[in-house]
Amino acid sequence: MEKDLITQALQTIHLQNGKDLKEVSQYLNMKYRIDADLLVLQTRLKKMILEEKAVA
Repeated sequence: MEKDLITQALQTIHLQNGKDLKEVSQYLNMKYRIDADLLVLQTRLKKMILEEKAVA
C-alpha cells in the first residue's frame, strides 16, 4: 500500500532530514496546498513511530 502525502513528508523531511514539524507543514502548504495543523502532524508522527515499534 502506498503512503499518503503527509506520511511521506513526515518521513522524509522530519525523520530523515531532521527538520521540525513547522517545516513539514510549510512544505505541504507550499507544494500541495495542504494546510496541516501541527497537532495533526504530531499525532501522525506518534502513530508512525508506534507502528514501527510494533513491526520491529
